[in-house]
Amino acid sequence: MSWPKLQPTTLSAVFFSLRTTIACLVALAIALKMEMGGPQWAAMTVWIVAQNSRGMSLSKGRWRIAGTMLGMVGGIGLIAIAPQHPWIFFLLLAGWVGWCTGIACLLDNFRGYAMVLAGYTGAIIALASAEQPDHVFYIAMARGSYILLGVVCEMVAGMIAVPGADRAAQAELQKRIAELLSQTAIALGQILRRDDEGIKGLTRLLGSLQSFNDQLEFIRIDSRLAGEDADRAYVTLERVALVLARGVGLSSRLASASHIPERLAKGLERVAEEMDDLSNLLKKDILQVVAGLGRLDVMLQENREELERCLPLNDDDSIQQSIAGVGVEAMLVDFRSAVESQFVGLQKRKRHVLVRHHIHRIADGRLAFTNAVRAAVAMILGALIWEVTAWSYGWAYLSLLAVVCARFSIMDNMILVSKSFFYGAVWAVLASIIPVFFVMPLTSNYLVFSLPFAVLMFLGGIALRYPPTVGIAASYVNFFPWVLGLDNQARINEVEWFNQSLALLLALCSGVQIFKTVMPFSTKQAWAQLRRQLVEEIRQLKQPLQGRKKAQNDWTSQTTQRMEQVIRFAGKLPQHDVNSMVRGTLAVMTVGRHLITLRDLALQKRLPENALQTGEQMVKDIIHLTEAGGHLPRSTSKAFLEEQQFLIEKYQQSHSTSTTRHDLAVGIGSLRIIHFEYMASRNFFRKEYEFLLARGRNRG
Repeated sequence: MSWPKLQPTTLSAVFFSLRTTIACLVALAIALKMEMGGPQWAAMTVWIVAQNSRGMSLSKGRWRIAGTMLGMVGGIGLIAIAPQHPWIFFLLLAGWVGWCTGIACLLDNFRGYAMVLAGYTGAIIALASAEQPDHVFYIAMARGSYILLGVVCEMVAGMIAVPGADRAAQAELQKRIAELLSQTAIALGQILRRDDEGIKGLTRLLGSLQSFNDQLEFIRIDSRLAGEDADRAYVTLERVALVLARGVGLSSRLASASHIPERLAKGLERVAEEMDDLSNLLKKDILQVVAGLGRLDVMLQENREELERCLPLNDDDSIQQSIAGVGVEAMLVDFRSAVESQFVGLQKRKRHVLVRHHIHRIADGRLAFTNAVRAAVAMILGALIWEVTAWSYGWAYLSLLAVVCARFSIMDNMILVSKSFFYGAVWAVLASIIPVFFVMPLTSNYLVFSLPFAVLMFLGGIALRYPPTVGIAASYVNFFPWVLGLDNQARINEVEWFNQSLALLLALCSGVQIFKTVMPFSTKQAWAQLRRQLVEEIRQLKQPLQGRKKAQNDWTSQTTQRMEQVIRFAGKLPQHDVNSMVRGTLAVMTVGRHLITLRDLALQKRLPENALQTGEQMVKDIIHLTEAGGHLPRSTSKAFLEEQQFLIEKYQQSHSTSTTRHDLAVGIGSLRIIHFEYMASRNFFRKEYEFLLARGRNRG
């Protein structure tokens, strides 16, 4: 018989489950010793707060406390406003839960979770006080005490059980940054070789940046040693996003060229080989990284020398090489800046980072409104069910319904998540049979009770670290203590257990049905909404964008988040739709960046005004496609060809300085790239495509 080997991930899962189970037992023991009225909430809080890293646990614990305090104020306020008017109370309760849910959708990381928690904490306190409104303050204080106790126990367990987390977090951050820069170098090398895998690599990396950026907050909390490194990493990620966008633009620049001269092809291959070598250097120690920076300097110098050779020449090969060369130069400059911004911190004397840059998440107001309405409607329907049935556990049902609708409305696929939580609750109810019917009737000794309780919680913790069962296990460890109905003064009987279990399962089942019927979520609808957001971003180009660096960084950051959403849904839709959305997202990023470049050059009088007008006309035609559909006007392509020829003639006639020719090469390249994306992504931008996408028709 062969036994499964314990891999590092398995060992970490066992260790996580063991320490969290111990923290849960300690919190429950303290709550029982202090004779708190609902000790199970302390145990539940430990599992809710427990996360993969200490930084995440600390962050979630802090925001859970903040959310609980806000919820306490909300719950007391609801009872104070309408203590004797049930339906005024229910409407206010629905509004409170809906408002908190909507605000949560506008916030990132655990700040959104804090608002979700405020919503259902206020509901739990208000509903528990409905029959005794004069006790609302004591009920609110009791719930705050449970939460604080659970958070403190989990934090202490994390600090004791994870020694050396400071240095480990710092080392892990450096490793991840090095890997990101190494993968970027590989993808850029593939772009220079005109390999299709290059765009795939850039797309994958762009889709990962937003998540990485979000996790830096937890690394700062996890390690007092990595605070400055995390600040520097924010800057690095922003610069990497710009480098990746440069790579996408360079791909379009090379694809739009009439031909690739032999000398240019050899130069691109040489730079690609250097990028491959650089990717290996970036993974190694500080001396190798410094050597890598030196090699980037050499690559830049060689590229500039080649530009100085070909810029004064008027033959077609030299012009093509100049147009490509300025794109390679910009990419190398930004890549060197990204590498230097991070690895300068590995020197013995660190530079203080004064400004923290972020790849900002963009709040989705439409999604926030939808989720707010859904949560409010769910609460009203739940209140109606309670009113009609007069069920004695109706308050518990409505409280749990608030938990479901608030918590899962901020998830990406709320129907799938709510189903997983329903199955997890079923397992929690089944597992509770052992302690409720076989252990608790026989003894009131905590040590005897804790043995089966710990085993069942430990198994749930193991499942929580196994990706396919995360949703089910999260529900199981959250609700298992609640189903037990623990109390200092009495034991739960069969009828109470049945009512509590029924309230839990009905609330989760109702949540699933509400998500299916009230403004239902579907992947195809989310996909169509994402396309509409991309189209709205293209329409923003009607407005003037001031400040080149700021505008380009903001534009790249904005489309980086869209790429993350594309990657997230990619496995749930036909490959044709995925390819079209990826191409369209890259087109939005590239068109916007290069139109900004044209505007800046024209404003500085370094480029003829006609070049900017031609670029703006192409963007206006794209906007027209999104608004009215139809086909691209031939006059635009004709105007592009005429302006392209005019700029080339102006380039050939310019004998003043290489700077003038350099600017003209940048302008010609930007126009070519906009026109290339304009033609390559025209089907994506057509208004008709929105209807085809929403209906899920096969487009062949």
